[in-house]
Amino acid sequence: MNTILEDIQKSLDMYLETKRHIFPRFYFLSNDDLLEILGQSRNPEAVQPHLKKCFDNIKLLRMQKVGGPSSKWEALGMFSGDGEYIDFLHPVLLEGPVESWLGDVERTMRVTLRDLLRNCRLALKKFLNKRDKWVKEWAGQVVITASQIQWTADVTKCLLTAKERADKKILKVMKKKQVSILNKYSEAIRGNLTKIMRLKIVALVTIEVHARDVLEKLYKSGLMDVSSFDWLSQLRFYWEKDLDDCMIRQTNTQFQYGYEYLGNSGRLVITPLTDRCYMTLTTALHLHRGGSPKGPAGTGKTETVKDLGKALGIYVIVVNCSEGLDYKSMGRMYSGLAQTGAWGCFDEFNRINVEVLSVVAQQILSILSALAAGLTRFYFEGFEINLVWSCGIFITMNPELPDNLKSMFRPIAMVVPDSTLIAEIILFGEGFGNCKRDLWEMDGSFLCFGLQVLAKKVYTLYSLAVQQLSRQDHYDFGLRALTSLLRYAGKKRRLQPDLSDEEVD
Repeated sequence: MNTILEDIQKSLDMYLETKRHIFPRFYFLSNDDLLEILGQSRNPEAVQPHLKKCFDNIKLLRMQKVGGPSSKWEALGMFSGDGEYIDFLHPVLLEGPVESWLGDVERTMRVTLRDLLRNCRLALKKFLNKRDKWVKEWAGQVVITASQIQWTADVTKCLLTAKERADKKILKVMKKKQVSILNKYSEAIRGNLTKIMRLKIVALVTIEVHARDVLEKLYKSGLMDVSSFDWLSQLRFYWEKDLDDCMIRQTNTQFQYGYEYLGNSGRLVITPLTDRCYMTLTTALHLHRGGSPKGPAGTGKTETVKDLGKALGIYVIVVNCSEGLDYKSMGRMYSGLAQTGAWGCFDEFNRINVEVLSVVAQQILSILSALAAGLTRFYFEGFEINLVWSCGIFITMNPELPDNLKSMFRPIAMVVPDSTLIAEIILFGEGFGNCKRDLWEMDGSFLCFGLQVLAKKVYTLYSLAVQQLSRQDHYDFGLRALTSLLRYAGKKRRLQPDLSDEEVD
């Protein structure tokens, strides 16, 4: 009976492997979840609860029945976890095997987002002076990306003109324009916004603040050359007319935008540390290597990898590693990453047993070698599988790794982040700075003085708490707790619009 049971188990694994091969995102699901989906293949509504496990932020599909007596289902659009809705470019017929129509949903998601981004970018050119109206009409993800494409084009034009005229004042004019855009968003944040609209503008402000800081840096250093390192080291977004596609460049690297639907999941405050981390990770990917951010808890190792993935429109899966992981489950995950082009961020990688790590090293090496050779198909764990160029493998951990693994990952030392700067920008994004004296100065030289004082107060309070209070597990005064407090302060701020910033309880 044990022998028969083993044969049944092998047959089941092979059957599930064929399904995963057709729709590789199934590699990220457990066997139990996958069997449940396959069992409901003819009932698309029953598959809905599992969508979030297959996509970054598709929570539900908007479905309707079409046709006569047979009444087939079709999907008209997608809802994100935060409630945003996007219509598909064309309806998707939900007929046949579930792995087949889920593949159609994935392709339609990408085509729809690409079309949306193209139209959103063209709309921005018409509404350059009415951005507050433009923001309301488009989905959060394409708004941020289109805004970054426009900013890159504007700065490039400014640098070329400045070099031609040998006059850096053009950058100062651009900086003032950026500050006036931020002031408009700041006024909008303090208005009576819906939850989705607030999430959208707060994420956009976070990115636009960094754009302003870059302009400040370029102006102060007197750079007037598009080939200068200070400009090339930035994450720059271009709409390539020849390809009719969005390309992202940093230093000597280039990536195609991924068009994974992200909804309004928020963005990281970009500090100088984040910039340096991005640069190391993009260079690692360019050299067909992984990335390995190291450092204490709360320094943003995982979040930075996730945020870079959001910037590039790529699906990022975070895996919390434990002693229970074996080479088979890791192999399944790597196979999924290779075939979907997603990124895997493996937290606490050092917890995996050493004997498993030696096999894992070979699995990772086979994927990275195939990428370096420019292959589109390769052999992995006995199967010939597809390879999508955008896949990436990242690990976060504190102790050292075996040498054969270490050589495959570019290390990044994540030091303590600039909490005061992060607090300042979060406060601004949450609607603080409600007096005219508290708005951004028109020369763009600094965040308002009031916000600097508030941010410094909060950071000092948390620093003292860390030093003075006992180091028990239930005390957490790191960056996570600080941002939670600031988000709560933003809620209180909007409930008490007539009070000054300092008086908010």
